[in-house]
Amino acid sequence: MFFALVTGAAVAILFTVFPQWDMAISSLFWDASRRNFALAAAPWARTARSLANYIPWAIAAPAFAAIVLKLIFPAGKMFMPARAAVLLALTMAVGPGLIVNGILKQEWGRPRPVHVDSFGGKDAFKSWYETDGTCPGNCSFVSGEGALGFWLTAPASLVPGPAGAVAMVAAVTFGAVAGGLRIAFGGHFFTDVVFSAVLVVLIVALTRLWLYDRARPPTDDQVERAIGRIGLGLHAFVRMAWRSAIRLARLVWRGGRAVAARYLPRRGAGL
Repeated sequence: MFFALVTGAAVAILFTVFPQWDMAISSLFWDASRRNFALAAAPWARTARSLANYIPWAIAAPAFAAIVLKLIFPAGKMFMPARAAVLLALTMAVGPGLIVNGILKQEWGRPRPVHVDSFGGKDAFKSWYETDGTCPGNCSFVSGEGALGFWLTAPASLVPGPAGAVAMVAAVTFGAVAGGLRIAFGGHFFTDVVFSAVLVVLIVALTRLWLYDRARPPTDDQVERAIGRIGLGLHAFVRMAWRSAIRLARLVWRGGRAVAARYLPRRGAGL
C-alpha cells in the first residue's frame, strides 16, 4: 500500500507539472503516416487484450458464486474460504466495478487518446486532473481494463509463503501488460493506467487489512456465519414481500369485482 501511495503521488506531481508527457508517451505508438495506432489492428494484440479481460473475471467468478449460493442456501457450507470469497468479490465489485466503471469513467470527461485532435480525433487533450472534457461517458480516466489487470493483486495476496511474492510480481506484470496494451491501442493515457492501478491496489490492501491483517481479524467461520445471517434476512424479506404482493393482489381483485358489480350491467339485463 505504501508503494502504491508513493507511486500515485509521484505520478500525480510529475504529470501535473508536465502534462504533455502523457501525449509524448501515447505518440510513441501513433503511426503518423497511416494516422492510426498500428498495434490496435494486430491480431495477437487483440487476442491478448481479450484474454486480459476474461482472466480476472474467470478468477473472480467462483467467489461471487460462493457468496450467492450461501445467500440462497444459508445453512449450506461455502465451497471456498469465506474471507477469500469476500476479498475477491468485494474488491472486484467496488474497484473495477463501482468506482472505476460506474463513477470515474462516466463522470471525469477526459477524452481518450484516439479521440484527441493530435491523433486524428476532434477533442482537445485534457490532463489527468481536468474533468471538463467533452467525453460524454465511458471516458479515458481511469483505465477499466488496467483496473481489471491490477485486480489480480487480490488473489495474489492470498498465496502463502514465498510463492506469494512471485504471484504478486506476476499480478503486477499482468496489470502492466493489460494497461500497456490500452496505451498502445490509443485507448488510454499513461496516467489513466497508473491511477487505475493505484486505486485498485489500495482497495485490495484496505480490504485485506480488514479481513486478515488487522488486530483480531474475523475468522472464516465468522464471516461465513455473517453471510448466512444476511441470507436469512433476505429470505425473510422475500417471504414478507411475497405475502404483501399476494394480499395486494387479492385486494385489487376484490375491489375490481366490487366496481364491476356496481357499474357494469348484469348479464341478461335488457338495454
